[in-house]
Amino acid sequence: MSSIVYLSKVSKITNAPLVLMLHGYSSNEADLFSFASLIPSDYHVVSLQAPLSLGMGYAWFPIHFEENMERWTSPEEAQRAIDYVTSFLTYYTKKNDVDANSITLLGFSQGAMLSYSVGLGHPNVSAIAALSGYLDPRLVRFDNLKKTLYVSHGEQDMVVPYAWAAQSVALLKENGYSPTWLSYPQGHGVNQDNLNSLMQWLQEQL
Repeated sequence: MSSIVYLSKVSKITNAPLVLMLHGYSSNEADLFSFASLIPSDYHVVSLQAPLSLGMGYAWFPIHFEENMERWTSPEEAQRAIDYVTSFLTYYTKKNDVDANSITLLGFSQGAMLSYSVGLGHPNVSAIAALSGYLDPRLVRFDNLKKTLYVSHGEQDMVVPYAWAAQSVALLKENGYSPTWLSYPQGHGVNQDNLNSLMQWLQEQL
């Protein structure tokens, strides 16, 4: 994976749990990494750049728009992104002093969607934090593996509707998961209260 781009914050401990950050559509690896310094220092933190260049930012997979502005995702294109992140996890955990059995995926927007798609079916992902995203049931496997989930969303989100996130939480519960589910009076973003609760949740996973 010679062309891969990422930022990292090394843990102060050996065999550290790993947090892998997956940014949103048309963003980059520096976005979520802007609050990496707030993440508990026992974590080894990596923020990965998506492979698809949009000119201004990057994406994990294309979003297609119809004339009526309805949008859709190709499962085949999304699967390539799932494979990309899965391969990166294998590559990175072999080359670095991290606990390959204690991985948290932290995604925003399209990165949250990808976190669900990779994490729910990955045996070494123990926790998923999905911010301002949703779950596409075509792209996940509910393998009844024990996962800890944090899901948050803005009640005024005009990019990814709040209802989509609520439906995702309902689907998770139907399949035996017990996500932490929080909503905030915000749009498509993460306000200070949201960030504080996320940091507390990460601390509780240690």
